[in-house]
Amino acid sequence: MKPESIVFDPSPSLKLPLTSLALLFLTYATFGWLLHNWTSDRAIWLAVGFGVTILGGFVTYPSRSVALSFGGFFKTDTRALILIIFTSIVSVILLTWLQFFVDTVVLCTAGLLVSLDLKVRGWSKPISLLLIVGWQLLGMSTGLFLHYLVAHPLTNLPAYFYSDYWLKFISQFNL
Repeated sequence: MKPESIVFDPSPSLKLPLTSLALLFLTYATFGWLLHNWTSDRAIWLAVGFGVTILGGFVTYPSRSVALSFGGFFKTDTRALILIIFTSIVSVILLTWLQFFVDTVVLCTAGLLVSLDLKVRGWSKPISLLLIVGWQLLGMSTGLFLHYLVAHPLTNLPAYFYSDYWLKFISQFNL
């Protein structure tokens, strides 16, 4: 009898949806790039990272999010009227900031696509949440870092990264 090897071999239904994960990563990398364009304040980056984490929770658990937001609000006509007025004010704000709204919708749909793919493949919600939030934050961090590398090229490297440094160093030994 052979001892069983400890190898993670997920069943075919638990494999990763690579296409939707790549789309999620590229979407958030683009968002990170744009975020570096908008501001270079790292406190804002951390706040946006916290918001991305919250957004990951909303796309992983959408039914609870909607139930907490609108649960029982339509029971009376007064509440419905308040909701209609509030919705009209929000729609005016959204039309004013249309680009921000479109960016947010694209980020949400990329997360929802991965959430749906993981749900169809049988992944549990807590593991899906960790995977989605991890990919979102990794993509955003990659976009921020790549924009930083493009905006600030590596010209301030220490001297030993340049070939003339080593030539001068070797010439000191009179070899």
